[in-house]
Amino acid sequence: MMDLFAVPPPLPVAIAETPQVSLQGAIEFHVHSAPDIVDRKLDDFELVEQAAKAKMKAVVLKNHVLPTADRAELSHRLHPNIEVFGGVVLNEAVGGLNPKAVEVMADTAGHRGKVVWLPTIDADYHRRKFGKTTPGIRIVTGNRLVPSVEAVLEVVRDRDLILETGHISPEEVLAVVREARTMGIEKIVITHAMADVPGLSIAQMKTLAQMGAYLELDYVNALMGEEAIDPAHRQWHRVSVEEMAQAIRDIGVEHFILSTDLGRPNDPTPVEGYIRFVRELQDLGMSTEEIDVMARQNPARLLGV
Repeated sequence: MMDLFAVPPPLPVAIAETPQVSLQGAIEFHVHSAPDIVDRKLDDFELVEQAAKAKMKAVVLKNHVLPTADRAELSHRLHPNIEVFGGVVLNEAVGGLNPKAVEVMADTAGHRGKVVWLPTIDADYHRRKFGKTTPGIRIVTGNRLVPSVEAVLEVVRDRDLILETGHISPEEVLAVVREARTMGIEKIVITHAMADVPGLSIAQMKTLAQMGAYLELDYVNALMGEEAIDPAHRQWHRVSVEEMAQAIRDIGVEHFILSTDLGRPNDPTPVEGYIRFVRELQDLGMSTEEIDVMARQNPARLLGV
């Protein structure tokens, strides 16, 4: 196996430099770029250009309010040496739990729409978690999934798309993953599994991994907390890379994918953040082979690249 994250041998002490992490073949599965309704550090083209220069294999563009399949197609045309994919987040801007929005995303020219995120900023759990009183979108009523969720899952299954769980509650995550697996959906990702939303316990993460879902870890969560540089991140609790590494050890690298979820103006660029993430995991004892599984093999399997 080619060592995608190998660092060069040390230089003589007099001219030694910080070892560089190679992102060749890595996949960024969760990243934000402009245009958007909030400020972003980079636009789509700048982001993809930087990822291509880093020799990354693929990038998945995410936006909380706008579908990104068309933007992915245009970005790929500019940089055909890197795969670029998009999707749709089922927030209020696209009609919420709207199966037609999923169909349109999947049918967009180029067929680069691969990912369906359940509600994020408009999820009822997200709103309650961050102190908003306006009710949001719920996935479960009583003990059952709402009918529109089932309709969305049917489209995901029939179009062989990737289901991401968004910012719904732990109970909703477990319910929707259980139903998705019953329906035959195999490509499932738990969005930033250790963040405040969904706020899963290690036991819940283990259960979801046993059900066949991948657990997404995002570097942005290590930059959050009361001391965060970006004001938007100060409401969130910090999840340290040490905590992430321990979860990986407890559950197993085969169940994880690495991403950054970066894009805010005050944060590092996504490529810079990914390099930091890999380096910090290496410093905590993660081998290049383990990182390769999470950064390259698992996301490539989901995207079919």
